[in-house]
Amino acid sequence: MSNHPTTELDDVELMRLVTEHDASALAMLYARHSTIIYSVLMQMLGDPSESQDILHDVFLKIQHKASAYNSALGRPVAWLLTLARNTALDKLRRHSTHRRYVEKNTLAVEPTPQINDGLHFDEIEQINHCVGSLPEDQKTTVHLAYFGGLTQQEISDKLAQPLGTIKARIRRGLLKLRDCLEGKL
Repeated sequence: MSNHPTTELDDVELMRLVTEHDASALAMLYARHSTIIYSVLMQMLGDPSESQDILHDVFLKIQHKASAYNSALGRPVAWLLTLARNTALDKLRRHSTHRRYVEKNTLAVEPTPQINDGLHFDEIEQINHCVGSLPEDQKTTVHLAYFGGLTQQEISDKLAQPLGTIKARIRRGLLKLRDCLEGKL
């Protein structure tokens, strides 16, 4: 354990410290981002127990995969959310139940009562605002990919659009979300 005040460190520095096996840095990342990650998992899975299990799995993976994070590709919170999303999708695919989550047609990320410290509601509102500001085609593809649990190929098939178009829409949507959220989370 290091002798630094982790409350003053930014997420990039915390990720660097996690690669050095700094438990306090991992704890700080958890404290900062577990609510939003849990909310996304609940949106995808609809099950508090499963969401909590995957949240735990995600932070175990972060301990071992922190060195894979590249700050040039985006903010740590985006990497953490992607790791959580992919972990949840793996679980959904293993159980072949992800199709029922596609039927959910809401874009809102709802706060959950299990993790509710009052600090993260602004973040959730900001994410909802940014997702809501996307053009409809990007909003739909991002929703299907990140909240519906579909692969890009499945989205292409469902929307009867070329795979390249779907990839471009998701990429443009994520870039717009990053720009919208930059410095706000």
